[in-house]
Amino acid sequence: MAAPPLLDELVEEILLRVPPDEPAGLVRAALACKGWCRLVSGPGFRRRFRQRHRRPPLLGILRNFTDEDGASIVRFVPTCSFRPAPADRRGWYALDARHGRVLLHGAPWMFEPVAVLAVWNPVTDEQRALPALRLVPHMYSWNAAVLCAAAAGDCDHLDCHHGPFLVVFVGTHRQGMSIYVYSSESDTWSKPASALHLYSLSVQVRGVHVGNTLYFVLENTSRILMYDLDTWEIYTTRILKYDLGTWEITLIDSPPMSNDHIVLTTAEGGGLGSATVKGSIICLWSREAGPNGDMGWRQIKVIDFKMPIPDDRITNRIDVVGFADGGGVIYVGTDRGSFITDLNSERFRKVGGINGVDDIVLYLSFYTPALGVTSIGEGPRDGASHS
Repeated sequence: MAAPPLLDELVEEILLRVPPDEPAGLVRAALACKGWCRLVSGPGFRRRFRQRHRRPPLLGILRNFTDEDGASIVRFVPTCSFRPAPADRRGWYALDARHGRVLLHGAPWMFEPVAVLAVWNPVTDEQRALPALRLVPHMYSWNAAVLCAAAAGDCDHLDCHHGPFLVVFVGTHRQGMSIYVYSSESDTWSKPASALHLYSLSVQVRGVHVGNTLYFVLENTSRILMYDLDTWEIYTTRILKYDLGTWEITLIDSPPMSNDHIVLTTAEGGGLGSATVKGSIICLWSREAGPNGDMGWRQIKVIDFKMPIPDDRITNRIDVVGFADGGGVIYVGTDRGSFITDLNSERFRKVGGINGVDDIVLYLSFYTPALGVTSIGEGPRDGASHS
């Protein structure tokens, strides 16, 4: 006697427990039969899958390098079973990634009068060219970030990669600093907001998005720029902060032990955090209000890199190179290889295909198959798409 078929509700409860960083499990389930394909491909399942796991997984690492002909290439190095097609973007440089999108810049890029930018979704392989941005003359350093256009608190960023987005471009020139904001809804760049700051921006240290504010690191100063996206104002102390609502720019002090290298993160409570390195020790910091109400840095965790990886030779040189904004994952480069670290579990995993000192961007996103049910019989067929 044949076993009775599993109820759809039971199948869904089982498939919802598939680890989000192993999307091949959902693809295999979708290809098993028409009923499971319809279930996994449905928007309701995708929404519940994201809501259950909450934190998008690290699907891969974008590696910037030049080939033997001198051409700039972005290579997607997978960290799970997901594979984009194609894996390389020739003639581009990956600047940033957030909310399922990657911000690309056309090379060459420094000292050019126009910035050529595009936003790419590796899961769907959609790429959108942005209008050319004509820059202030003599711009000698800049950085940029891409993010969901929803105001702070209005989106959980679990499934907004098809929605409107913003690109914030910050540049330094002889007269000071200028910030431009692109909106995908209007397909236009704003007029620049300006501030009298001459600090160079570190393009290889990615910005971080906290609430309605973007933060960027300034080069050779261990300073961080803060830009208010509400007021469009720039504040300057050490870390550049940009408020998305006010358009205000400020600078705030960087944490201790950040003379050599600093990576910006989001802290466990949702505020601004950072990671610094001293010897084989990775120090995590959170910017919080003290007893007197003044904001300052508090060390919240110390990770000894020698503990998870006992080979002392690996720890001759350690750099915290990147942070996955919204994912609680940092990338650690060493003279013997590259590792990704979950900040909650403190577990390290070695990554192949990348040198420890490579220029990288971490890519987070949910990946669930969206197969055409009408073209699928009871057996597996090719032609999976993604969502």
